[in-house]
Amino acid sequence: MIIRIFTLLLLLNACSNEEKMLPIPVAKKIPHVTEINGVKLEDDYAWMRDPKWPVGVTDPKILDYLKEENKYSAHFFDKNAALAEKIFEELKGRIKLTDQSTYVKKDDYYYYTRIEEKSNYHIYCRKHKSIEAKEQVMLDVNKLAEGQNFISIGAAAISPDHKLFVYSLDSSGDERHKIRVLNLETGEYLPDEIVSTGGNIVWHRSVAGFFYTPLGDDMRHDKVMFHKLGTPSSQDKELMRETNPLYQLGFGSSSSLQYLMINIAGYDSNELRFIDLYDNNFEIKTVVARRDGVKYKAEHNGDFFYILTNECGSNFCMKRMKTHALGAQNLMEYIPEDKDRYLESFDITKNYLILNYRSSGLAEIIVRDIGASNKENKVSFPDAAFAASGNSTNFAEDDIRINYSSLGRPSTTYSYNFTTEKLSVLKAQEIPSGFNPDEYAVERIFAETDGVRVPISVFYKKSLFKKDGSNPLYLYGYGSYSISIPASFRSTAVTLADRGFVYAIAHIRGGDELGYGWYEAAKFLTKKRTFNDFIAVAEHMIKEGYTSSGNIVISGGSAGGMLVGAVINERPELYKAAIALVPFVDVLNTMLDETLPLTPGEFKEWGNPKDPEYFKYIRSYSPYDNVKAQNYPTLFVTAGISDPRVGYWEPAKWVAKLRKTKTDNNMLLFKVNMDAGHQGASGRFDELKEAVDEYVFIFKTWGLD
Repeated sequence: MIIRIFTLLLLLNACSNEEKMLPIPVAKKIPHVTEINGVKLEDDYAWMRDPKWPVGVTDPKILDYLKEENKYSAHFFDKNAALAEKIFEELKGRIKLTDQSTYVKKDDYYYYTRIEEKSNYHIYCRKHKSIEAKEQVMLDVNKLAEGQNFISIGAAAISPDHKLFVYSLDSSGDERHKIRVLNLETGEYLPDEIVSTGGNIVWHRSVAGFFYTPLGDDMRHDKVMFHKLGTPSSQDKELMRETNPLYQLGFGSSSSLQYLMINIAGYDSNELRFIDLYDNNFEIKTVVARRDGVKYKAEHNGDFFYILTNECGSNFCMKRMKTHALGAQNLMEYIPEDKDRYLESFDITKNYLILNYRSSGLAEIIVRDIGASNKENKVSFPDAAFAASGNSTNFAEDDIRINYSSLGRPSTTYSYNFTTEKLSVLKAQEIPSGFNPDEYAVERIFAETDGVRVPISVFYKKSLFKKDGSNPLYLYGYGSYSISIPASFRSTAVTLADRGFVYAIAHIRGGDELGYGWYEAAKFLTKKRTFNDFIAVAEHMIKEGYTSSGNIVISGGSAGGMLVGAVINERPELYKAAIALVPFVDVLNTMLDETLPLTPGEFKEWGNPKDPEYFKYIRSYSPYDNVKAQNYPTLFVTAGISDPRVGYWEPAKWVAKLRKTKTDNNMLLFKVNMDAGHQGASGRFDELKEAVDEYVFIFKTWGLD
């Protein structure tokens, strides 16, 4: 009897210590104090930022710590390799392994990409005059990826004569791109090669060369350069430079291919300039100058620039001006602001405007004849919560395309005929392992807080949903930078729903789901509304029986990781688990460091903490600064060693502080991708494996297989 009890105790002890077979990583505390606004900031983990970043991380003590964390997380995932393989095969089964994009017609060529069954990356191809013609492979990214841990194509562009293919390549995840030029007639590379660029490329239409943006050590996009083919990059022509650190440069070709449209962008204002792509003198002209609080987006058609702007109201309107009569004073109202609909974006063809509205947070597409009739057609959709957008791939031929999906309906790309109002399917997402939309429910509900109604998109499997609080909930949020999170199909969400989870997206303030005013309502000194909205969504779903307190996993990445960090500081008891992917959690220290590439520009998003009022407010919600001696949910955190947007040290410091401070024994896993940056792994199967990590973490937390 004594032996049996002793054996049982040993077994119980072995089970309770299953996650402790490896020692939990403990980071050194090295005192570091700075003083700002009369306040001393103590940061015992400041040493985790390598002073050589972003060039590289070479400090042995930093690398040793990150390797220990990876070893610790690998131990967990290795033990659950069988579950990981099961989920991987499940996710892979929802992907059409041999697939092809829709065709994009440019002059006499049809361009497309395709991917082969066992390949990680796409192949760039084209056909001449007919889609039945023989295929020409332009670039096989799989060959570029041989021997590489990370590969990502930033941009690709065909020369006006269709003889040259230029592309930009990131091989480390740090978003520094190398530009290469391929001769499609010989299959050989030109000697023209430019390193350390922002990745964007546009060809001139009459001079043999292209525009690009170089990157310095500060990673700022502050110049527009022109490279003439056959000349060394040291002789490239600088066309303009932006010296104000609050603004950065971006550019693209107008849909008409007439102009290079240059956007000098800050967070709440911008300026538009252009270069005629047929002008050999590269003369830069200003469409509209920057004005505080005023934003512009422009396109070109015939004698007009069509300009989307908020100078008429937060729901935006459209104005236009003659191409020969520039300046804001010459803007003429074309489509007035609609107080009930947010005009989020638009595209243009020779004869039509494609207007992407949001009405009560849902997409609404209007196609407008810009001829004499000004007739408008509305494109309608059936689901309760969905994502849809209209665009064009061929200006001259009025190619109008509509992309549509919902949480319960795989994506479909349609061709739209304005005259007949007919939608014709160009491509429908296939789910090889099978998916029956009738087995799942999609709902759109609202949580009330602070005088507003916060939309929630909900997805679950009907046969497993009880609405008695017993279903676990996966709740995703972002809520920053006026970025909306679409209620589009996610095959990974099916994996959760098939195990009884309710999958939900909280469309909280800080995004622009309900208009630009929805974004402006949660920034600067009202940023906490983002976190309060998310908490209110969780509480509402508990109240309505979708789940129960402590039966929720929350997830967010980047600024969404900041959201996760903030709400688990404030209401940890609501959540059983939390996932923070490359999380922006060291907000105060990052915003105090103007040497970081994004910091100066983001003063218009978060405020400048050198101002005592903003300092106090940011400090009150910054997740790293508000870690408390309390119980926290089970946690899974990631970072990318070459991430230029959220430095790897932010999640590393946060994890170290959580380990030291929290009062529970819940598992905390920290995984650092030593070969990638902000976007994570580059190959499609590697991306799937990263998703698998999340679901293994979730299912083991809930005791599921």
